[in-house]
Parts: sequence; C-alpha cells; structure tokens
Amino acid sequence: MLTVDVRSRVEPELKREATAVLSAVGLDVSTAIRLFLRSVVDKGGLPIEVPRPNAKTLAAIKAAKANKVTEVSLEDF
Repeated sequence: MLTVDVRSRVEPELKREATAVLSAVGLDVSTAIRLFLRSVVDKGGLPIEVPRPNAKTLAAIKAAKANKVTEVSLEDF
C-alpha cells in the first residue's frame, strides 16, 4: 500500500530528460524512485558507485571554500 509522498526538487530539464529515458523502458518517475529506494534498502547503501575525492581534490575543495584559490591549471592535476 502506497501511503507516503516523497518530494524532491530538481531542474526542469533533468526531470524532462529522465522522464523520457524512463518512459522508453516502460517506467514512470515514481516507479523509478521506488526501485532506487528498494535498492538502497536491499544493498544497505547506495546501489551505485560514488567516486570519493582523493587528498589533492579535498585540499582544492577546502581552498575553494575558503576563497584561497588564485589560479588553477590542468597541469596542477
């Protein structure tokens, strides 16, 4: 029995594109969200691999948040 609403704010274009992709495989957004949430529960975590930043990336993020970045080039990475 479905009795709880789940709301999420996303960009309109993201919703349009996702709706089109899901529709092509016979799903609606609500069903896809239920499948995702069921996968989270079944796996005990996210059902996808989420990349974790390395130490250099974390340092760059910290510097950017502190407004201490003056210049960055691709050679720095």
